[in-house]
Amino acid sequence: MKFNVFEILKKKLKKSISYIKKHPFKSIFYLIALVICSAILLITLTYTGVFGKLPTKDFLLQLKTPLTSTLYSSNKEQIGFYYLQNRSNIDSTEIPKALKDALIATEDNRFYEHNGVDYKSYGRVFIKSVILRQNAGGGSTLTQQVAKNTFGRKNHFLFSTPINKIKEIFIARKLEKIYTKDEILLLYLNTVTFGENIYGIEKAAFRFFNKPPAKLTIAECATLVGLLKAPTFYNPRRNPERATKRRNVVLQQMIKYNYLSIDEQQKAQTPLKLNYQEPKKLSSLNSYFKEYINTEFNTWAKENPAKDGHIYNLETDGLKIYSTLNSSVQKSSEKAMLRQMINLQKLMDLHWEALSTEGGKEALLKKLLHQTNSVKKWKSEGKSDVEIDRLSSEKKQRKHFTLPSGNDQKLQSLKDSIATAINRLHTGLLTINSQNGRILGYVAGIDYGMSQKDNILEKKQVGSTFKPITYLAALEKGKNPCDFYDNNLRTYKDYENWQPRNSSGKYGGSYSMYGALANSVNTISVRIQMEVGIEPVQKLAEKMGITATLPKVPSIVLGTGTISLLDMVTAYASISNGGKRIKPYAIERIEDDKGNILYQAKPTYSNRVASEQNVKKLQQMMESVLTEGTASRIQNYAIPFNLIGKTGTTQNNGDGWFIACSPEIVVGSWVGTFDKRAQFKSTNMGSGANTALPMVASVFKDLSFWNKTMLTNFEYEKTYFDCPPFLEMNSVDAVEYIKTDSTFINQQKIKDSIFENSKIMKDSILENQ
Repeated sequence: MKFNVFEILKKKLKKSISYIKKHPFKSIFYLIALVICSAILLITLTYTGVFGKLPTKDFLLQLKTPLTSTLYSSNKEQIGFYYLQNRSNIDSTEIPKALKDALIATEDNRFYEHNGVDYKSYGRVFIKSVILRQNAGGGSTLTQQVAKNTFGRKNHFLFSTPINKIKEIFIARKLEKIYTKDEILLLYLNTVTFGENIYGIEKAAFRFFNKPPAKLTIAECATLVGLLKAPTFYNPRRNPERATKRRNVVLQQMIKYNYLSIDEQQKAQTPLKLNYQEPKKLSSLNSYFKEYINTEFNTWAKENPAKDGHIYNLETDGLKIYSTLNSSVQKSSEKAMLRQMINLQKLMDLHWEALSTEGGKEALLKKLLHQTNSVKKWKSEGKSDVEIDRLSSEKKQRKHFTLPSGNDQKLQSLKDSIATAINRLHTGLLTINSQNGRILGYVAGIDYGMSQKDNILEKKQVGSTFKPITYLAALEKGKNPCDFYDNNLRTYKDYENWQPRNSSGKYGGSYSMYGALANSVNTISVRIQMEVGIEPVQKLAEKMGITATLPKVPSIVLGTGTISLLDMVTAYASISNGGKRIKPYAIERIEDDKGNILYQAKPTYSNRVASEQNVKKLQQMMESVLTEGTASRIQNYAIPFNLIGKTGTTQNNGDGWFIACSPEIVVGSWVGTFDKRAQFKSTNMGSGANTALPMVASVFKDLSFWNKTMLTNFEYEKTYFDCPPFLEMNSVDAVEYIKTDSTFINQQKIKDSIFENSKIMKDSILENQ
C-alpha cells in the first residue's frame, strides 16, 4: 500500500474541522490556552538566554554608546572613520526643557509614570490595531527604544518581532531600576537616529541648525522631535512642507499635555528656517582602503582578544588605527587615476567593440536592448519592431555616471545608456614599499559609490605581466639572457593543436631571451615555459606571493591565470628588492581609546625566492622592457631613475596591466571593463602600455620630484647585455654571429670602454666627497 502523507493530513484536517464545529467553545478555550502557553514558553526561553543573553546589571551600570574609531595615514592625517552610528554624546545640562517636553508629549506622554513598560499603551495598540484594524502606532516606551537603539534587533526568523519586543521589555525594566528618568531620557537622545546616518541630538542640531542643542528654539526642538517618526519622510531639508506639518503636530501635542501655551505655539509656527551643514566629505576613494583595513583588523582582532575576553570592534571601541598609507602617494595616485580614466573613458565611448560577440557591437546592443524591462513592456503592449526601435532611439534625460562628478543626468537614448553601462572602464592602482611591505597608495576603483568592487583584490587575467616569473624560473634552471630562440609559429599537438601567436603578428628571425621579454614575444615565451616546466613556475609564483590557484597549462606564461593586483605587486616586490619575499600590510599601529598600544607592526620576511644573481639578471632584462620594449613610452615622462617593469594585455584587450619597480617601490595598475564583451577595438588603444602605464608613470614621476625622494637606481655589473635583442637570422646563426662577427665584437668593446670610464669617474667622485 502506497504511503501518501497528503491524504493523511487531509483526513486529520477534516477531523479537526468536524471537532471544532461540534465543540466551538471548547475549541476556543484550547486555542486561547495554546496561545498563552506559547507566549509563556517564548518569554521563558527569551529570559533564559536561548535567543541571546540579556545584558547583566553590571553591564548596564557601565552602559555607554559605541565610540567612533579613527583611521590615520602614516603622517597622522585623518582619512576615515568607523562607527556603528555617526553619533556624539551630550550631558543633561545641554538639553533644553522644550526638547524634553516635545519628546515626552509626542513619543511617551506617561514617561514619568510607567516603570519602563506602558501596559496601557499596549492595550490601546491591541484594541485599535488588532481589533479595530486602525493604525494606532507603536506601544514602545522611550526606555524600550533606548534598549532597541543600544542593543539593536536580531533576526530570529519567524519570531523576530515578538522575541525582540520581549527582550526590550526585560532590558527596559532593568534600565528603570538602574537609571533615573532624566538619565534614560539622555540615553535616548544620545542614541536615537535623525536620518542621514546621524545619531544623537548633538549631531542633529548641528546638521540642521548649526547650533548646540542648548540653543535650540521651541520650533527647532519640535522639528527635530517630529523628525523621529520617519527620519527620511520628514527630513526638513528634503521635505520642508512635510517637516513643517509634522512640527506643528508636535506643537499641538505640547499644548495637549500642558507643556506649551497657545501664544507660545503661535510664535513657534513660523516658516521653517534651516542652517543646514553639509557633512564633511572624505574622498570616496579612501573607502576602498577602509574596507581593506577592516579586513586586516578583523583578522588581528580574532587572534588578539581584549583582556576582558571581548573581540575588539572598529565600530564600537573608539580605536585609533595608524595605517601605512602615505597621504602624498595616495593623492598622487588619485590624481593620476582620475586624469587617465577620464581620458580613457572618452576614448572608449568612441572606439569600443564587442570582438568576442558574433555580429559585433550592434548585435550585442540589440541583444541587451531586448532584455530590458522597457522593451519587454512594449512587446507585451503589442508594439511592432519598428515602434520599439523608434522608442528605444528617443533621447531623454537618463541617469549617467561621469568622473569626477559622479551620478548625473544626460540626454541619451535607451540604446546609448546600455552602451555606457557595459563599456564602463574600471581600474586599480597600488603602491607598496618592496623593502618592508608597507602599502603606500591604494586606489581600488574609480568611485566607491559607483562600485564597491575592490579591483586590487579581485582576480583578473594578468596577461604578459606573468612572464617575468617564468623567465626567472628559466634563469634559475641555468638559462642565460643571451640564449637565442627562433621566432617561429609552432603548433603544440599535446595541447589540442594550440598555436600561440604574437600580438604583433610578426614571425621570423630570432630573439635573445632578454629581447623576447622586452618585446613580449609569445612564441618564445611559451617555448621557454615548455623547457622550464609548469610545476617549477607554479612553485616559484607561490614563493613570490601569488596565492591564486594557477592553471596547469603552458599558457600560464601568457597570463591566462586569474590573479589579483595585490598578489602581482607582491610578486614583483621580490624582484624589486633583490629576491626577498615580503608580506604587504596596511596597519602600522593600533591604540585603544586611552592611548594604550594594542598592536605594533613588524615587517615579515620569508625565504629568498631565487638567487640574488638571477634576480639581478631579471631586473636588467625588465629594464629593457622600459628602454627598448613594450613599455618604452614611459621614457616620455622623463623619470630620472632606471625603473624596471612589464606590460600586460589580455585577449581582445579585455585587461590592460603595467607594473613598474624601483629598488624600494612597486607601483602596479590594472584597467578593464567588468563586462568582458566590451573592449577597445584595437590593441593600440587597449594595451596595458596605453591604459595602465600612464598612471604608474605619473606616480613614479611625482615620487622622483620629492625633496627627499625614496627612489634610487638599480645597479648592474654591466649596463648592457652581450647580445642584441633581435637578429634577422635563426637562433643557431645568431649565437655564432655574436661570437665571431667583428663589427658586433667591436661595438661591445666600445661599450666596455664607456662603462669602465664612467665607473672610474664615479669612484673618483665618491673618493673626493
